[in-house]
Amino acid sequence: MTSPLIFLVQALVLVALPAAVLRLSGLKGKLPLVVIQILVGIALGPSLFGRLAPDLYHLFFNSAALAPLSGIASVAVVIFGLITGLHFDVAVFRDSGRTTSIVAAANILVPIAFGCLGGFFILARHPEELVPGVSPATFVASIGICTAVTALPVLGAILREMNLLGHRISDLALAVAGIKDLTLYTLLALLLTTVAARTAGGLGMLITLVLTPVYLVVMVRVVPPLLGKMVTSRMQDGEIRERALVLVGVVTIASALVVEAMGLSNILGAFVAGAVMPANLRKPILDRLQAPTLALLMPFFFTITGLRTFIDPGSAAFLEIFIVATFVSVIGIMGATAVAARIVGESWSFALGLGALLQTKGLMEIVVLTILLDARIISANAFAALILMAVASTALAMPLARLMLRGNSWRRAASQTRIVDMNAIVRSPPSFDLRNQVREP
Repeated sequence: MTSPLIFLVQALVLVALPAAVLRLSGLKGKLPLVVIQILVGIALGPSLFGRLAPDLYHLFFNSAALAPLSGIASVAVVIFGLITGLHFDVAVFRDSGRTTSIVAAANILVPIAFGCLGGFFILARHPEELVPGVSPATFVASIGICTAVTALPVLGAILREMNLLGHRISDLALAVAGIKDLTLYTLLALLLTTVAARTAGGLGMLITLVLTPVYLVVMVRVVPPLLGKMVTSRMQDGEIRERALVLVGVVTIASALVVEAMGLSNILGAFVAGAVMPANLRKPILDRLQAPTLALLMPFFFTITGLRTFIDPGSAAFLEIFIVATFVSVIGIMGATAVAARIVGESWSFALGLGALLQTKGLMEIVVLTILLDARIISANAFAALILMAVASTALAMPLARLMLRGNSWRRAASQTRIVDMNAIVRSPPSFDLRNQVREP
């Protein structure tokens, strides 16, 4: 088969197969499409397809055949980093009410603490999982971050499928997820900066530590007003056209390039570009980029991730990492959310349902794990186990939320506590208006 023919077969399978599996399996409405996409990516890797059909596997996924997929996957994940940043708004910290602040704080601190304890347990049981050159504290911190992630875009898609958008539980979940993931991305960036500085050593460490705050100052203070003027002048009828979109792409790629040159992940650079984007540009950019990226480009990233994921059920280390990580993640997030929500006066049904929703990890967790694997902070075995943890947590979110919210009492606005003025956030900036922004591909 020719290279173009192989690529087209790959593309057809990657885009069409997950949607077909979701529909034919009867799981539509029970699981988000992203879970099936991730599972298909893993199934096409060495864990399943490579074992069942080794000849076909090597035909379609040899090094030459993977080159086009890798290129598209790299572009996809950079655009996804931009999209993730566009969904975040630092103003939510200022606008957070008492309920949101308490639940968000609990949702950050407790799962990270549980995850760190799980990391210590994993190292005590399997010290061979510590990558040479990585300190135990770095490994433990990375596990803590991984177990605490909530995927904001996938959460929005789940809320839409469950017809919860517009209810108090939806507004609270989106606000908490925004605060939480912005905090976790910051912690991840600090972790990577520390690792990169230590790896560079001496002068390299000094350069990394000096350039990082300079980069952030430029991105926060200089780029937004310049980008706002240049892009707005090229918009027509409030829509982002090709010339304006090119400018957005240039800034995103340049930010990713600078961050990569500093020894960090380029995805973080793309995320920062989205996070500092002027408020009036976020919705138009998301309207142009989000749906095609999630539906057509991210499946290529899932495939590359699947090819790097070797699941060995016979490995004691793999099974223990998966079980421990899943347990501390589900218990930490659901428990912390439920207790915090009860403290501020919510019912147990509402509190547990909110905790179930906030354990959604989706493709954001896959991106975080890929960053950690590329930075050689976690082993390939730990990566595979944590990928499976992300899939399991996301798959559990919707059925658990339906179970916890099966009554109707939670729909009544029993508490008058101010959560977040979501209408104000939708107006400026619209990054949390996920009723129109988040679409399940």
